[in-house]
Amino acid sequence: MGKKDIIKIDATISINFDIIGFIAPEVTVNIIEDGVIVEKKNMELPPVLTGVIHCKNPRCITTTEQEIVHKFKLTDKENRVYRCIYCESKAN
Repeated sequence: MGKKDIIKIDATISINFDIIGFIAPEVTVNIIEDGVIVEKKNMELPPVLTGVIHCKNPRCITTTEQEIVHKFKLTDKENRVYRCIYCESKAN
């Protein structure tokens, strides 16, 4: 039998669902308003992560240029491998 966790947020806030999909791509997020489920979102690995993880390669342009946003693309969905779009380094 599977596990079920509940996180309740009692306010209207903006949430980056890419982060949730990156951390736990198998979860379902239920949006509830006034005690009624108004939307169900099935999370999955996002194809591109922007500003979520950082490149560890010391020769990457993101290390020397502070204004560049860290971007990673999903290169292997099965093994959950993301690579930097600038230097192709694998995200740890």
